[in-house]
Amino acid sequence: MFTEWRLKIRNFFRKNRRTIVIVLIIWAIIIIINILLGLRPKQQTYNITYSPHEVLLKSDFDVPEELQTPIEDLIDDYVTKCNNKQYKEAFELLTEDCRTNCFNSSLDDFTTYASSVFETPKRYSIQDYSNYGKYYIYNLKLIDDIITTGLTDQEYAYYEEKIGISRNGDKLELSVNDYMGHEDLKRSGEDDNIKIRIETLDEYYGTKIYTVKITNKTEKDMVLYDGIMENEISIVSGDDSRIPSSISSFIYLIPGETRTFKLEFNKYYDETNKIEKIGFNKIRIMNDDYTGKEKTEEEEASKAEKVYGMEIPLQ
Repeated sequence: MFTEWRLKIRNFFRKNRRTIVIVLIIWAIIIIINILLGLRPKQQTYNITYSPHEVLLKSDFDVPEELQTPIEDLIDDYVTKCNNKQYKEAFELLTEDCRTNCFNSSLDDFTTYASSVFETPKRYSIQDYSNYGKYYIYNLKLIDDIITTGLTDQEYAYYEEKIGISRNGDKLELSVNDYMGHEDLKRSGEDDNIKIRIETLDEYYGTKIYTVKITNKTEKDMVLYDGIMENEISIVSGDDSRIPSSISSFIYLIPGETRTFKLEFNKYYDETNKIEKIGFNKIRIMNDDYTGKEKTEEEEASKAEKVYGMEIPLQ
């Protein structure tokens, strides 16, 4: 019985050998194709949705839907006017605070700024970056409009800055050049040797600039900052202490002298920890043998009659 079935199977394969080979080849090809398709990396799908009013940083509030189109119109109007060199009209779109304190109430100062940014016609994009205080803060990115200027040999680049949108009654206004605002502080500290008065604060998105008036009440030379000693001046926010990123000049006063200085610190406008105080940590009342040519902290301290600190509260 077994021999009979074996003969039938052998005869079947002999008669249909060609068909069986073709079927096996096709089946092998299908398997190979499926294997190759399985090894092929999946094509990534990118989200290219442009959502200019979707805030990037965590904020206490969002841009209301009814303001989104007016904000777009205001920014477009500003960029268009600057592209067309209509600097007076663009200047009028700014907040009074920005015109007064960022550009010194000077159209010429604004023109100098705007003509450097819009040296050639620009295209732009915007993105809601952070909503804080009185501002909807947008990132404004500008690129050369190659349709207007044509291609050049210059390296492709872009310019960006933070702009603030605020309400003035029913009107929206702009604050540009990263400028966020001005505050008259009038905070002071005084003892028998010195009077320090923190006059004003000008805030840019990434920096705070304090204007400080200092009076030397002694009959000796006085030094508060010359870069020789460590931690001469600092701002304090809770556990965070920062030294200035720049100071307008060395803080050195002769007997009885009053001078004004600008102290700049790196701190973002929308950081929630407020600056509590400014510390003048190494006030030096100098001896008569002080020359101003001392090289080390130890050498300078040896020429000081007194070294001490004073803190000016800002809250």
